[in-house]
Amino acid sequence: MSLDRLLAPLTALTIAAIAISLSSLPALAKPKEPVPLKEAKFIIEHNATDHDTGFQGAVDSEGWDRLELIGPQGAVLHFEGRGALGELGLTELFFETVEPENKDVPIKELLADMPAGAYTYKGHAMIDGESTGELEGTAMFSHTIPNGPALLTPANGATVGIEGLVMSWGAVTQSLEGKPVKIIGYQLIVEKKGEPHPTMIGKWALSMHLPPSTLSMPIPRAFLEPRTKYVWEVLAIDESGNQTLSSGDFATE
Repeated sequence: MSLDRLLAPLTALTIAAIAISLSSLPALAKPKEPVPLKEAKFIIEHNATDHDTGFQGAVDSEGWDRLELIGPQGAVLHFEGRGALGELGLTELFFETVEPENKDVPIKELLADMPAGAYTYKGHAMIDGESTGELEGTAMFSHTIPNGPALLTPANGATVGIEGLVMSWGAVTQSLEGKPVKIIGYQLIVEKKGEPHPTMIGKWALSMHLPPSTLSMPIPRAFLEPRTKYVWEVLAIDESGNQTLSSGDFATE
């Protein structure tokens, strides 16, 4: 009898045994899909009054201890929580970069390292010491930057009464390059000049987001104090999220 004929039954038995063994194994679990971030944003902010430009980002989730922002050319930023707070987990994050003056770093040069396209936040979820998988969220980053709004009233440096003050500004319709833009809203900020409170997060300020059709807003009498200096700004927000602000100041009688 040839060796092939002797081995044939053994080979068939071996294959059958392997098949039975494999069929008894539990089904392999599919890898979990990353948990989507509740908010993932990355934008440009330009200051039309001070002529400087930088970047801002915002993230929101149920909890994380590590995040990385990855653009078309690779990773651009990394955050990591360590120690007791890292183990507890972080939820919201807002960051803002240095804003170099345009005369020192032209906008085109600044944007050369940040090409337009998808920027993805990837990270690790952490909620009260429990790892819950991976996180992911993508922001579409644009190079379209709107013009700054023209501030109309009050005039820059004016002294005004605390009754009946109305802030007003002109509509923005074009980008810095003179192309049409779609403004999705304006943000009005009125802030009392001076140092912030030593323990309170934030400043004494009024801030509101307004629809693109709103170009003026009365300021509540209760917010203003007599003989006080204020700064105010209006941000024009493009549909990409990029925003440009114009600022001025005034004082009350």
